[in-house]
Amino acid sequence: MIVDYEKYKPLLFSLAYHILGNVMDAEDAVQEVFLSVQERSGDSIQNMKSYLCRSVHNRCINLLNAASRQRETYIGPWLPEPLLTEGIQSENPLESYVRKESLSTAYLLLMQQLSATERIVYVLREAFRFPFEDIAGIVDKSSNNCRQLYYRAKSSLGDTSSRNVVVPDKKNHLVEQFTRALTTGNIGLMVDILSTESVLFMDGGGKVRVALRPIYGPDFIMRYFEAVRPDVPPFTSVIQEINGQPGVILIAESGTFAAITFDWLSDKIVKIYTVMNPEKLRHFNKQI
Repeated sequence: MIVDYEKYKPLLFSLAYHILGNVMDAEDAVQEVFLSVQERSGDSIQNMKSYLCRSVHNRCINLLNAASRQRETYIGPWLPEPLLTEGIQSENPLESYVRKESLSTAYLLLMQQLSATERIVYVLREAFRFPFEDIAGIVDKSSNNCRQLYYRAKSSLGDTSSRNVVVPDKKNHLVEQFTRALTTGNIGLMVDILSTESVLFMDGGGKVRVALRPIYGPDFIMRYFEAVRPDVPPFTSVIQEINGQPGVILIAESGTFAAITFDWLSDKIVKIYTVMNPEKLRHFNKQI
């Protein structure tokens, strides 16, 4: 059976990534679903989009069950695998969704509070405006149940419309100042851009040495960066769009070793999310 891969891939990848928070697993799940459909013969599929969404949902549920056991023993903070969204341009409304705020690290972490089914119901309804009757067929629940799941998820996530309201130019300035502080070693440059409530999260997954607990407050964050700066290998920094927001990629001779994203509040950086787990950065080396 022939399936239009390019037509459906953006939608399916977005669903899988929101559920899993992992780029490689999301890509694998979508690829496996397409292969399974192409190998079908005989009976036709009446609603291909719904069938593919249902298949991705089921595949992600299986992956999450395995990942939950790994998450219990994960060393240090867990952060979603960063997604490089720089340069994604399309008139396809499904593909344009990957540039929206819902892919920010802060938002994806909020999504982790929801069950896998709540996540897919919320994304299908909120982002793609699927009717509840169609969602019901995808997640194998009644339309009324799906409506309840959606509003429960919406209530759990809170009002996301006011998140990251800092204007783009201000965001870029803050990220540029942060990057300048890292690359020059003049960590004091961060003093004017970090909120008094700022928090640094570092995800090394036990593969590299990083802070195993969140670091709170600008003073402690700057002290940490000053303390580890002598042990960091020579690197270059690249400001690029990561998860739909301006972020920083740090590249050493061996390749990308850190991807940093942010959350903003009142024209200041309030959260710093630093992924250094090499397993979560493999796809960056293919894209940079």
